[in-house]
Amino acid sequence: MVADHLSEEEQIEAFKQWWVDNGLKLVAAAVIAIGGTLGWQGWQGSIQQHAEEGSGVYTAMIDVVTAESDQPLSDDQKEQINASADQLKEQYGDSGYAHLSALLKAKLAIDANNLDQAITELEWVVANDPADDLLTLTKLRLAKVHAAQGDAEKALATINNQQAGKMASAYEEAKGDFHIMLGHYEAAYTAYQAAIDTEETGNSRVISILRLKLSQAKPVDAEIQDES
Repeated sequence: MVADHLSEEEQIEAFKQWWVDNGLKLVAAAVIAIGGTLGWQGWQGSIQQHAEEGSGVYTAMIDVVTAESDQPLSDDQKEQINASADQLKEQYGDSGYAHLSALLKAKLAIDANNLDQAITELEWVVANDPADDLLTLTKLRLAKVHAAQGDAEKALATINNQQAGKMASAYEEAKGDFHIMLGHYEAAYTAYQAAIDTEETGNSRVISILRLKLSQAKPVDAEIQDES
């Protein structure tokens, strides 16, 4: 039997590191890409004007994020981003721009180790009718923050009934991680195997990590069969 399963503390630190590795600039790149798609949607009359005004605030916020891509954000820049995000949420809460800005605000909260604030922002996105793909992404991030707070049960509940679509592998990997935190190694093994089966990127590093996690979660009876 593999004895070196990751401890709950190691799992929590791993989730925190995941947020560090997915830096604000990478989040911003995704936001820019999705926002560009939103910008091409057709609007009529006052709806079009409303969307254009929201787009202006959103674009200004992204300009702050990407102004010096090789430098960390200053406190003033973070305040500007948070202020723009709050404006978008208050005045254009029904737009995709507001949803995306809340994701950026959540990332800033994670960087400041303010997990409660991050949860507030991510839950706001979930509650305000985002596009399907954005909902899938947001729920996964929300689940990982719950896990970072040590609440693996809530993390699982957040994603268990969500249609993952193209994020199926990432969802199954997260489920495996949460089950490990709870000591549910057989369930974790099943989830990691599903993550491997649904992995579509062909990224060798991702596959190697999944296989390592799979071996760590291997049920006792499976190991006995391998040794016989």
